[in-house]
Amino acid sequence: MKRLCLLLLTVQMLALPAVAQDVFVGCLDEELTRQQETFAGFLTLDFENDRDMALANLFRLGAIYQSMALDCGYQPNHAEVKVMLEQVLDYASLDDLIAAQSVGADVDEILLELETIYGDPLTGQLLYNGLEPALGGSPLGCAGCHENEAIAPLTAGTWTRINDIRLNLRQFANYSQRQFLVESIVRPMDYITPDYAAVMPEFYGGQLTIQQLADLVAFLDSQDQLLQGE
Repeated sequence: MKRLCLLLLTVQMLALPAVAQDVFVGCLDEELTRQQETFAGFLTLDFENDRDMALANLFRLGAIYQSMALDCGYQPNHAEVKVMLEQVLDYASLDDLIAAQSVGADVDEILLELETIYGDPLTGQLLYNGLEPALGGSPLGCAGCHENEAIAPLTAGTWTRINDIRLNLRQFANYSQRQFLVESIVRPMDYITPDYAAVMPEFYGGQLTIQQLADLVAFLDSQDQLLQGE
């Protein structure tokens, strides 16, 4: 819920000048006071001389102050959460909300974020098999293809194939197991497994949160079965 409440605030903060991006280093009373005075002094409210800028600064100050309170532990009550949700929905579509929470397709950025996330392989298995919804409430279609070897490489042995075969290819010489998996999910057209058609959709980066992607990667990391013939 907090992530959703902060969505519009995050969008608002993107418009702030660089000076105002050095945000919230502490929640001690004196530090909060210093931050409040700094932002108020920088984002001035001179309605008489520049009403448009004053309104913009008023809006930005509100966003900053709400973020400060949330970052320091304030829990909005039901009425406040309702107001924030209504504000978000007034200015953002459901597609916007989903996009704001999705991992996207920047593999380097995703890998950095994954360093701080614990992936749950059991939840990843549910996602993979369409038993747990992805963003927007739709199930993923992974198992539908990867349980049929005529369509896509089998789920069983995923980790083993990557480790024993894929990472030995020259183009993946500097790849980690995780990098290969992430790229395969969010940018599947970058590498097509030999003898298979390019049928995997490229929209999964827009259907997964960073936590869901971490869970999927954890599940696929558990697929270390021996390859056929070994």
